[in-house]
Amino acid sequence: MRVRKKLIWVVVGVTLLFVLTGCSPNQWELFRASMKLQGAQSMQEHTTMSFQVRDSGFDPNVQQRVDQMAAFLNSAKLDLDVKANSNEQKTVSKAQMDIAVSSPGMNLDFPVWVDSDLNGNTPKVTEIIKLPPVAAASLPPQFAGKEYMVMDPYAMNQSAQNNIDMTQLMNFSKTFQTSEINFLKSYAQQFNPGFHVIDNGIQYLPEEAGPVPARMYEIKLNDAQFKDLIRYTVNNFVQSQEAMNFVKNFMDSTLKLSQTPDAAKNISNFDQAFEQFKTNRPQFLAKFNAAMDKLQNVTILGDKGLDIQYAVSGTYLVKESGTLNLKVDLAQISQFINTLNGKQNLLPGAKGTIDLTVNFSTDITGINRQPDIKMPTVDKNNSFNYMDLLKSAPGTTPMPGTTPMKFAN
Repeated sequence: MRVRKKLIWVVVGVTLLFVLTGCSPNQWELFRASMKLQGAQSMQEHTTMSFQVRDSGFDPNVQQRVDQMAAFLNSAKLDLDVKANSNEQKTVSKAQMDIAVSSPGMNLDFPVWVDSDLNGNTPKVTEIIKLPPVAAASLPPQFAGKEYMVMDPYAMNQSAQNNIDMTQLMNFSKTFQTSEINFLKSYAQQFNPGFHVIDNGIQYLPEEAGPVPARMYEIKLNDAQFKDLIRYTVNNFVQSQEAMNFVKNFMDSTLKLSQTPDAAKNISNFDQAFEQFKTNRPQFLAKFNAAMDKLQNVTILGDKGLDIQYAVSGTYLVKESGTLNLKVDLAQISQFINTLNGKQNLLPGAKGTIDLTVNFSTDITGINRQPDIKMPTVDKNNSFNYMDLLKSAPGTTPMPGTTPMKFAN
């Protein structure tokens, strides 16, 4: 289930960027393609990510450590393969995520499987992780030679210290996604930060059944445009009554999940604080905009800026790739903090710059075509329960109310 939720939030993040682009015809096509992807019952994703780091100007005793970090990242690569399917109501789902991290002297490969059924009064979720050798080698003796670690989020939350009703939490997760989509669709109608989505025409993308046509879109932002986007987004969101109502409803619903005796008081305190914030919005925005004025002297995006390409095929978003170039200048950040606080030398001697470029690509295939997901068979001989691992740690007190995972014989 966590894999599925991660997929959902990745899509939400992409969707928010679409919302931030306003609603020209190109922008609306991207927005609709992203929204439709959230309704897909199954899909496969392949993501790759690599890094390029350049650094200079640090103190000698710091420079060596920064150089080591840069060398590690420059040679590192992340590959992520995800297969997921669910029923139409999103109450029953399976997912498999294969994670591969490679860097000099280290290669980690570990798959994760999730099987969830949120129907009924007692939701069932099983998460299975195949441990990489480096992790398996550090296990206590009683778990030696076991390939899989099994987790049951509901058993883990059955403790005296936990005051969240997990069944209510799952129901909230299902209903919130619908509320969020409705809000985004409405909010996008009035959001116009003033930059455009570029239409790069039709390209053919490889698929198992042969090349498929896709319309290519592109969003490009430089440092100044990115800061303008931040300023516009915060001002627009804070001044929007619709956005404020969405935030308040979300927070109230979240606080109601708590089973603590003072839950009603916490909700009341939040509502009072929220109303006070709404009353003081002009003062908040004045301070925020003053800080953004000073932020103009701080570089956030490097020369390559933010450049993202999207592909839409058959009304679905099927590819996202691009480059994010971040630049960190410690001297600039130090000066910015000093001007915000009206004090000097809060970060004395801060110097050095890091230029980080993140290259990423995600291909989405097999939409609404059930992928083959085979959950591994686990038993007491080849697996152990995460709660048992916690209990085995020195000084660890077992959490009251937790129940061990039942394995197949």
